[in-house]
Amino acid sequence: MNAVLDAWQAALAAEHAAIAGYDVLGPRLADAGQVTLARDSQQAHRELRDATSARLIAAGQSPVPAAADYPLPFPVTDPAAAQRFAIKLESACAAAWRYLISVADASSRSVRTDAQQALTDSALRAMRWRRLVTPTRATVAFPGIQQ
Repeated sequence: MNAVLDAWQAALAAEHAAIAGYDVLGPRLADAGQVTLARDSQQAHRELRDATSARLIAAGQSPVPAAADYPLPFPVTDPAAAQRFAIKLESACAAAWRYLISVADASSRSVRTDAQQALTDSALRAMRWRRLVTPTRATVAFPGIQQ
């Protein structure tokens, strides 16, 4: 496999993880607005997963399947932890899409364009979650880079 394909599959794997992660954090949110944000975010990841899988299939590749289990990076037991977990999920997706942009060359223009849109969308969702956790630091300078 080449670097672009590996990065593309890694981005798909990040989308699978985000979908599973939102299943964990959603029930721990107490505010109806946050529950709606979680549902909308999860749906966006499902749509991107499906579109990415379809593009990989169209390119003659087998999309990486979802893992059987996704270990939690920390206990997600209350609304505050759920919000932090949502930021982590979105940041991981942004990082995966950012990496795909970095390895895709000019011949992969449509892949780069789609990856840029996915990175932007994850960064915006992360910003929405960050506003709940640290309102004075809702954005980051370079989404997809560990801050």
